[in-house]
Amino acid sequence: MATTRISIGELQIGMYVARLDLSWFRSPLLRHSFLVEDPAQIDKLVRAGVKVVDIDPDRGVVSQPVPVSNPPQSTIETTSTWQVKQLKSLAQLNEEYAQAKLAKQQMEQSIQSVFTTISKTRTVNHQQAAEAVQEITIAMRTLSSSALFMALSQNRAGDSTLSRHALATCTLALVIGQAFQFNPLELQELATAALLHDIGLLQIRPTSVRRIHATAGLSDADRQEFETHPRLAVLMLERQGSIEAAVLHLIADHHVYLDDSGYPKESRGHYTSDRTRILTVVDRYDELLTGFGGVTPLTPHHTFQRLYQEAQQGTLDQHVVSSFIARVGIYPIYSQVRLNTQELAVVTALNQDKLHQPIVTITHQSEGTEYHPPFVIDLAQQTDESKTRTIEAIMTMDSSTTKTELYS
Repeated sequence: MATTRISIGELQIGMYVARLDLSWFRSPLLRHSFLVEDPAQIDKLVRAGVKVVDIDPDRGVVSQPVPVSNPPQSTIETTSTWQVKQLKSLAQLNEEYAQAKLAKQQMEQSIQSVFTTISKTRTVNHQQAAEAVQEITIAMRTLSSSALFMALSQNRAGDSTLSRHALATCTLALVIGQAFQFNPLELQELATAALLHDIGLLQIRPTSVRRIHATAGLSDADRQEFETHPRLAVLMLERQGSIEAAVLHLIADHHVYLDDSGYPKESRGHYTSDRTRILTVVDRYDELLTGFGGVTPLTPHHTFQRLYQEAQQGTLDQHVVSSFIARVGIYPIYSQVRLNTQELAVVTALNQDKLHQPIVTITHQSEGTEYHPPFVIDLAQQTDESKTRTIEAIMTMDSSTTKTELYS
């Protein structure tokens, strides 16, 4: 089969893609050979960081493509797969967010089934857990990662549901794991550990668990009992067998901090792996977001601020936290923000070099009147110095908000 290599910018509807320049696991599509029939297929490849593709002229149209040489390997490796270079309309954001919320509901059902089985039988159905991880993996390949992040982060305040915590940590661990370019097996082990890391809580007395969820002022006895949950999870899985040792190590140490302030006390943060540190960071992220332990729940933006502070203090890994923030943004895509001009806007793209100055679509004037049509401003490249816009606050999206209200 004779193929021709072209840049992603030359890919057109009607061409037949024979090969991509990234691994199958990181691909947003289930197949690496296909006929391009929809602009959305090209958009997904652009979002995933594809630079060049091989097309088969015998199976699709050719529009005088200009062959390109292989790009430098360093370019492929350092280019962000999260940042969306192509600006999207609010209608496109609405559609992506709706798809992500639907996927979230479906994944929640799968993971809830895993935890229902554990609660009833005190055992983990390995096939069921593997299928749940695979469902999350496929969702990440086929949906906008930004939309998935926002769908998972919204309306989590006070939510102590173990299965939802598992879904959030599993998905976000994969997000960072892909940034670290782990191979498929390493990602699979990380995702499995994230899914099952808190199953030891199911073996703690329900009254103690309720107190843990309700208050930050636990008794010493309650605190000691709570801190046994990583060991209880490992013991449960060891008794069953067939769980990789690497997964057990990740679960055992997911509360071990770099300054040794975590637990178990016999473990040392200095010796933990990158994957353990990733699991620790995403677990901490969701705890802060939900208010686990009776603390005040934080917004995603303020949660990132706290993670950054804890990394600066030496509790969390700075490289992991920085990678997390770089992938998601200080002001994540889909965030509703109020500007210093009192205008309302939606974050529609990131500026990777200036994460505090994203690209926004301004939807409402200061007095609340809608702009017709909304207009786009790159906060990092403003020419009108007399009206320099900055983000003043993030607006809360509550459960009563519809997608039409979000971005209309």
